[in-house]
Amino acid sequence: MKDGLMPYGSFRRLLAAAAVAAVAAALPPPAAAMDGREVSSLLDRAKNGDTTAVDTLRQQAEAGDALAQSGFATVYMAGIGGVAKDEAQAAEWTRRAADQGFAPAQYNLALLYLTGRGVAKDETQAAEWTRRAADQGFAPAEYDLALLYFTGRGVPRDEAESARWLQKAADKGMPPAENNLALLYATGRGVPKDPEKAVALFRKAADQGFAEAQNNLGVLYANGDGVKTSLKEAKKWFEMAAAQGHPAAQRNLQQLQQAEKAPAKK
Repeated sequence: MKDGLMPYGSFRRLLAAAAVAAVAAALPPPAAAMDGREVSSLLDRAKNGDTTAVDTLRQQAEAGDALAQSGFATVYMAGIGGVAKDEAQAAEWTRRAADQGFAPAQYNLALLYLTGRGVAKDETQAAEWTRRAADQGFAPAEYDLALLYFTGRGVPRDEAESARWLQKAADKGMPPAENNLALLYATGRGVPKDPEKAVALFRKAADQGFAEAQNNLGVLYANGDGVKTSLKEAKKWFEMAAAQGHPAAQRNLQQLQQAEKAPAKK
């Protein structure tokens, strides 16, 4: 099985800015009059066409509430509550919250710069705003900053620096960060090669239901890398990932099943 199984995988692509969300529970907004539940409730009402909810968000945003500003940016990004979709306005309100040091808004502004939505695409600015949020310990930003360093987008390519930021996000229990840090330990990129540490990190992410890590852990068991070879354990993890629709796990499981059915060589 060792030569035929799929490789560990690769770094996940950066998150797309499908919408500018408040991410209210992550960090408390500076000097905010509203809490995350209030903003989420107002956004839900706005999605149902409630214009008074939008007016409330607008008033609080104009008064300088960073969380309300992030929520109001969502209104413009999604075009809800009778407000026409306007990505430039979404970016402007996101910037107002980001300028106050609100980490989720800094993270969202970085995504806008990365994708060129509402602002001119600028990977250097994307990296700068990602760093500001990451420096506050915001795990999604730590993770994305690691990916920027790994790919060299907006910052010099630096696998060791990528590993450092992945470690920070992994320490917060973020499955994609645990998985990608495990990849680095499995391959010795940015960190000393350590298959056993890779196994431990893959397992942490796999136990949280992260399909990519489940598949990767299955590969390690099938190959005997950092762990005793066990096709039974490999099959278990492949099945878990395959059940979530993971293509590589489905192929690995199929190959393992075919090998089990093949007649033993004399």
